[in-house]
Amino acid sequence: MPELFLLQCRQYGLQDQAQQIASAEGRRTAKQSGVNARVRNVAGASFAVADDKDGFWDKAESGAWEPETLASVHALAGPGTLFIDIGGWIGPITLTAAALGAEVLAFEPDPRAFELISANVAANPALAPRIRLHHAAVSPTPGRVRLGSPKKPGDSMGSILAADSGVALWEAQAILPAEIAAMAGDAGRIVFKMDVEGAEYQLLPHLAPLLGPRTAAALIAFHPRLLAKAGRSAAEIEALTATARSALADYTLRNLDCEEQPISRQANSTVLATRK
Repeated sequence: MPELFLLQCRQYGLQDQAQQIASAEGRRTAKQSGVNARVRNVAGASFAVADDKDGFWDKAESGAWEPETLASVHALAGPGTLFIDIGGWIGPITLTAAALGAEVLAFEPDPRAFELISANVAANPALAPRIRLHHAAVSPTPGRVRLGSPKKPGDSMGSILAADSGVALWEAQAILPAEIAAMAGDAGRIVFKMDVEGAEYQLLPHLAPLLGPRTAAALIAFHPRLLAKAGRSAAEIEALTATARSALADYTLRNLDCEEQPISRQANSTVLATRK
């Protein structure tokens, strides 16, 4: 789907048309790939998928993929909640939150991943009206964002950290945190999840529009190992982590994957931030 058209839809308040186009794109992707939709049950949430990622979905169904994150989504998402998924990939969290009754805004800059999440949403006609998909990269600055992947598009590892070194490279239109906050409208309760493969350190200081009183909780994946691989020193990682903690000063932090600091400086992990 052309990014600029999606942005025009957003700018002129035509979100419904944008969603219809995303759904049509998803149906075309599923049809062209020859993949039939099949029902998956992930941590008690049932939905259909129409992508080519059976290995991943088998892992998710078995409980081997991010069980703590999924348990947190179950505890936080439901009717009356707007769930914002920054880095939606092929839709495991987006679809789970929607299946639990939440309205969902999902953002995915990887072109192949966006095709697959569109196909998966389109395979769920009962859930699709609650999900708004956007092919865009959440960014502190407007314009175009350059990203890359060490393997291939759609592999869940796309990142700004690989923008100059990835095997696969692409650009995506930026969307600002303030724009997302405006899209949230009058939602009274917001939960957001962010998994952006190292870009979280750059984004967090600019997420104030999404970290106001109506945001009850956030799930944020931190990737210090990717920073180290990209050449950041231990001192630089420490400084970036401190800045991230400052951005979350109004939240109590709990690391879902390890017992050390709330935000690990060494291990990639997911942090649950709940408003104080």
